[in-house]
Amino acid sequence: MKTKLTMMAAALSLSAATFAHDVPQLNAAMIAKIKPGATTKAGVQSLLGSPWRIAQFNDCGHAPPGQADETWDYRGTEASGSYRLHIEFDDRGVARLIAKIPDHVPGGAGTAATIAPADRSGEKMAMKM
Repeated sequence: MKTKLTMMAAALSLSAATFAHDVPQLNAAMIAKIKPGATTKAGVQSLLGSPWRIAQFNDCGHAPPGQADETWDYRGTEASGSYRLHIEFDDRGVARLIAKIPDHVPGGAGTAATIAPADRSGEKMAMKM
């Protein structure tokens, strides 16, 4: 019985270590390397690994006008709390919008999103939560 418990504990610790290794620790320097209008899906995946969640809007062959074909979300944590890094890609697989969205926003204030220059000349856009 003791041997079985020891083996189960070892297996659980190995799987936990593997999971922790596969999840990147996001930081400002990594996020800053993702450039709207330039960074591709392959570039994002090379930098950040596999996303936490993928949403596709092009099930019928193309997304509606003005909407991203696909979005990738990553989870991150910093001193002020946890957040979601939201990246929208166009039909060429190039990042067009990047937003760091806090899980808990005091007072319901929005967060800034950086969009591709071709879409809005690289301006910052406030997103309502």
